[in-house]
Amino acid sequence: MIRYTLQRLALAVPTLLGIVILVFLLLHLAPGSPVTALGAESGRRVSARAAEEMRRLYGLDRPLPERFATWLVRVGRLDLGESFVDHRPVATRILEALPYTLLLNGLALLLTLGIAIPLGVAAGGHPEGSLDRVSGVVLFALYSLPSFWAALLLQTLFSVRLRWLPLYGVASDGTPSGWAGLSDRLEHLALPVVCLTYGSLAFFARLVRSGVAEARQHDFVLAARARGASPRRALWAHAFRNALLPLITLLGLMLPGLLSGSVIIERIFAWPGVGRLFFDSILARDYPVVLALSLLGAVATLVLTLTADLAYALADPRVRDGTEPR
Repeated sequence: MIRYTLQRLALAVPTLLGIVILVFLLLHLAPGSPVTALGAESGRRVSARAAEEMRRLYGLDRPLPERFATWLVRVGRLDLGESFVDHRPVATRILEALPYTLLLNGLALLLTLGIAIPLGVAAGGHPEGSLDRVSGVVLFALYSLPSFWAALLLQTLFSVRLRWLPLYGVASDGTPSGWAGLSDRLEHLALPVVCLTYGSLAFFARLVRSGVAEARQHDFVLAARARGASPRRALWAHAFRNALLPLITLLGLMLPGLLSGSVIIERIFAWPGVGRLFFDSILARDYPVVLALSLLGAVATLVLTLTADLAYALADPRVRDGTEPR
């Protein structure tokens, strides 16, 4: 197991470095700069002298390799720099937005798993049955709906016409504390959570369904039934446990979204999370914030993917022994 872990770590380090280099180059070579973005935001033309002074202040007058080396050294000291927009520490801005993203995406993931797993097990227990067919059509229909279109449609229906739920934001102005405040925040969470949930249901539920449908024909499930286990127990205690292996891998790929946020949904619902911060920082050419968020997303993806690989290897010894390719 130690050897397998070291092999995965050896692959993660150059992958992280490659991601960082690629993001840095794309960001700095793209058209525009913090100077032009500031002029466009203020609606005023920045003079050539002021633009040059700002470039010197931001360090943009230095060669690209020097800027990259300087940023790497600063990151090595756990210093993500200051934002070009408000000159606050980048780490502070990220830590302010991170709880909102974790709350939103965490609730969406829990709701997704809470619906997808029972639905997938039930459909996989009776393949080609009525539940399997109907759920397949409904789930793939939901999966095909663009999230931004669904978000605008839900806002129009529940916020504009019916006035049941807030249109956007985290809480209403002057929200009281206690149960009234909690109820108000839950109402603001309802629409974005639904938008993040419905699209994930299809592949989670169908993945569980496929694993259970295949495992129910294996000898260990048939043996459990022969020993007197009920059909429900045979599905959950035996078939579903076998279907957990691919689900673990998928979760390892999905969990980084808890940190990186959803750019489209957070922007539409004015949710002050990491996704909205990332979007606004790209528009403002706020290089330190964009680089820090890209680094955070890459590290989270690699760490959680490694965790999923290790969990997969613990669940299936053939993976870590190299006797069965993944």
